[in-house]
Amino acid sequence: MKTLFKLVVGILLGLAISLRGLDVTAVGSFAQAHESFASVETAASAYVDSASEENVEALTRRGRQLYQNGEYEAAIATWQSVADLQSARWNSLAQASALSNLSLAYQQLSEWSLASETLSESFRLLENQPESQSYWQVFSQVLTTRGRLQLATGRVHSALESWQQAEALYRQVGDEVGIARSQINQVQALRELGYYRQSLERLTDVSERLTTQPPSLIKGVTLRRLGDILRLTGDLNQAKTVLEQSLAIARQENNLAEISATLLSLGHVAIGTDNLAVAGDYYQQAISLWGHSTDQPFSPEVLRHVLPAELSQLALWIDSGNWEQANTLWPRLQAQLGNLPASRGGIYHQVHWAQSVIRLKQSDLSALEVARAPDWLTLARQLQQAAEQARTLGDQRAEAHVVGTLGEVYEQTQQWAIAQSLTQQALHLSQKMNATEMIYHWQSQLGRLWQASGNPDRSVEKALTAYGEAVESLSNLRGDLAIASESAQFSFQETVEPIYREFVSLLLQAAEPQAAEPQAAEPSSAIGPQNQVARQQYLTQAQGVIESLRLAELDNYFKEACLDTKEVNISQVDPKAGILYTITLKDQLAIILQLPNQPLQKFSTPVNAAEVEQMTAQLRKELVTRSHRRYLPLAQQVYDWLIRPARAAINSAEIDTLVFVLDGPLQNIPMGALHDGQHYLVEDYGVALTPGITLLNPQPWENRDLSVLAAGLTESRQGRAPLPYVAEEIARIGDIIQSNTILLDQQFTYNRLFDRVKTTRYPIIHIATHGQFSSTPEKTYLVAWDQQINVREVNHILRANLGDRKAIELLVLSACETASGDKRAALGLAGVAIRAGARSTLGGLWAINDEATAQFTSAFYQQLTKPGSTRAQALRQAQLQLMKEPQYRHPVYWAPYVLLGSWL
Repeated sequence: MKTLFKLVVGILLGLAISLRGLDVTAVGSFAQAHESFASVETAASAYVDSASEENVEALTRRGRQLYQNGEYEAAIATWQSVADLQSARWNSLAQASALSNLSLAYQQLSEWSLASETLSESFRLLENQPESQSYWQVFSQVLTTRGRLQLATGRVHSALESWQQAEALYRQVGDEVGIARSQINQVQALRELGYYRQSLERLTDVSERLTTQPPSLIKGVTLRRLGDILRLTGDLNQAKTVLEQSLAIARQENNLAEISATLLSLGHVAIGTDNLAVAGDYYQQAISLWGHSTDQPFSPEVLRHVLPAELSQLALWIDSGNWEQANTLWPRLQAQLGNLPASRGGIYHQVHWAQSVIRLKQSDLSALEVARAPDWLTLARQLQQAAEQARTLGDQRAEAHVVGTLGEVYEQTQQWAIAQSLTQQALHLSQKMNATEMIYHWQSQLGRLWQASGNPDRSVEKALTAYGEAVESLSNLRGDLAIASESAQFSFQETVEPIYREFVSLLLQAAEPQAAEPQAAEPSSAIGPQNQVARQQYLTQAQGVIESLRLAELDNYFKEACLDTKEVNISQVDPKAGILYTITLKDQLAIILQLPNQPLQKFSTPVNAAEVEQMTAQLRKELVTRSHRRYLPLAQQVYDWLIRPARAAINSAEIDTLVFVLDGPLQNIPMGALHDGQHYLVEDYGVALTPGITLLNPQPWENRDLSVLAAGLTESRQGRAPLPYVAEEIARIGDIIQSNTILLDQQFTYNRLFDRVKTTRYPIIHIATHGQFSSTPEKTYLVAWDQQINVREVNHILRANLGDRKAIELLVLSACETASGDKRAALGLAGVAIRAGARSTLGGLWAINDEATAQFTSAFYQQLTKPGSTRAQALRQAQLQLMKEPQYRHPVYWAPYVLLGSWL
């Protein structure tokens, strides 16, 4: 009787499901899902015998656990059973929820059609359902799953919309966990689209709301993703702290996937701080976590967690020159890539592998290592496979990445026509999606291809157009570009900076008076000899690109677009000043000279960037050594590079101030110490620096009604030596400028300095303390009595309650220095100058004898307060006065003072 009853119920349920229009293709064929009637009979039997709410919940929990353990096929079978049970119970909402879970599991196995069909059935079941709390809850869940599917198949904007809709519904039912999860998902989409700043804001908000909550998996995930964004925005110390909190939660939850992902993120942070050994250890931990021998293939479930760490390990070994390890790992990784199902993640893994191998082949390898490296055909085939997978998925963003990288491979083999065609395809796909973060890269690659010397279709004109468009795209990105890239190996210097330099080099080539006509397939596209107007246009454009590069450097330094530019006519601002723009290119040190009421002039010296870097590093080293004059030949050599070619033009203009917009390592040496064989440059001219004329708008000095806020330390703090002459230095300032406020030693705290600046306007702020300027904001700081004040906090203090008040006229940072051995340390000094909002900043390139500093400071302020004095001339006269003292004649005492900003 019981058997008969089961059979009748099974038939009735089958008929009922058929009448309700259930399309079995929604979950695949009968063979894929379960056995036709057998599945219905099993569901009926389960319903009759044990389909209690508790058992259904138990099955649901089991499915969830299997999913979290990576046992996706078992999870699919379990959730399919749940869906069948809920169908038998006529519970459409619960069935839709189960099918949504089923879709997630199919996605993990890259079964995209089944995932999509199952999800469609979920939405169908929700049609015409009465609105209720339960309805909105399930609808939110299904939208969330749809977003996952859309992201995985390259429809990023659609995914973002789905998760925004899900968040709105979760808010409607008051589900805080659902809201948080939706926001975390949105951040993932925003990151894919390159909107890092928005990502940081949203994650910070979620993290703050979860602060009071007990540890949970969602809290751990939030902290990990927050740590990732903090890393990308340059806050590496905070990123490390947040990621360590995330790792602790992941370990507490015993979630291997989350532990592995967090270890990977910590490795990326270590890369950012140049701790390569630490990074390698984190990557190895992430790999070893899965307890699998690396000489055996990983299962697909494990591979998706291990592969990112192994790819990062490969990149690390290549960047650190560990060729033996790299040549062992790349073929094993390639074999593993072949086991990946088609998915966006798998496609990106193939691109990252190819990019690492390209760098490997471009490295300085021995003959044996070259023989072991993969050939270009191997690379091309792997990328072609990835391109086919992207097209199958309809993922145009992934396809653009692959096709553009494939173009780079063909560039390396000098197959120019194919390389250009592929790059143009990648550019077209990127523009179609408005993927600006990719557009500039393919535009610059196209420019590089058009100007390649071996290209029979070489066209300088087309190359200039492509580079110009790339720089325009970079300027449109600004804030999000400044933050970085998704790749842990992203480097502004390697990825963005070369675009500016290549463009300037091409513009200077085009501006030559008798530029050789390039070989071109279309004579009309070639640039022949240019008339003066055309040459000036190229030089003006090159000048603007150099200014843009300086702006991009500072944006990247602060990891945000925080600076505004303004057109400046130097002839009107100061008819007695000459501007020298320097830029180091592959084969030359170029100078663009701007003199009042004259056309731009270009000079160059055939010296490569490596030689410039070596010479400037040696000059700085010799300058800070007080006991000999070995610096002199070096100072004369750099003078011959920078000044001598332009000296006649400078002399004819009868100027009294030289303003330098310096490039790269030249920023770390004092221009005033350059020597022509008879005189230092400062003996002939006032000298000033600026990151860019459009960045720091020069304004005349107003030395009436002066007041100064002077702060300093005489005692040892933060492990730094005492500065006993600081008290004398500040006292001398008080003798010269009567209106003053002094914060000395214990009075010089963060809060007191902030309060003084907030309540009173001081045209001059003088800070005499230890400090360091570095290429990273975290290592750029001033030492106060109670703490180190980093560059961002300096900005906060000096701009406190500025409102409509006038800017600080002069910021003096006495006893500070640029970090020794840091090639880009002067960025820190420029960063302080820019963010302080001061018209001018006086700082030091190295630590200075504080007794000499006291004497220099007195002379500087005496000159500064003279009627008609400019800041640059006050600096010059103070340096000359110190130079006259026998004990201070050596440049180590007077040369390190540099003036940034307005020289007037």
